Amino acid sequence: MGIVNRNRHDQSASAKITTVRYLAAGLAFTSQAIHLWILPEAFVVTLLPGLFFLFVGMSQGLLGVSLLFRPGKWTLGIGILLNALIVTVWITTRIVSLPAITGSAQLNIDLAGIGAAVAEIILVLLLLKLLAAKR
Repeated sequence: MGIVNRNRHDQSASAKITTVRYLAAGLAFTSQAIHLWILPEAFVVTLLPGLFFLFVGMSQGLLGVSLLFRPGKWTLGIGILLNALIVTVWITTRIVSLPAITGSAQLNIDLAGIGAAVAEIILVLLLLKLLAAKR
């Protein structure tokens, strides 16, 4: 009887982790879509933000695909660092004026940026949960 309950518990935990992985993948793809949507405008402003958006879009896409196929600890760790860095850069460029890098005196806070930042913050939390489940 105890083995049956343990198997049910293991299946239930596995199903929850799978749901978290798919939700995290969806958020990574959402972030990717937002960054690639902003990409042409970023390239018009200056090259550096354009390259940053291209790197972020490609990285989020790779992370999303990896999340669909059971990522390892390294992938989860890099995903956490990447998304924390993206959110930090977004907040910093909204507070501090960096015209040489951003091409404008101060960047606006827009709906797309807020959406991407919220998706990335939630993604970091989900990746932390997945990393804890790996241990």
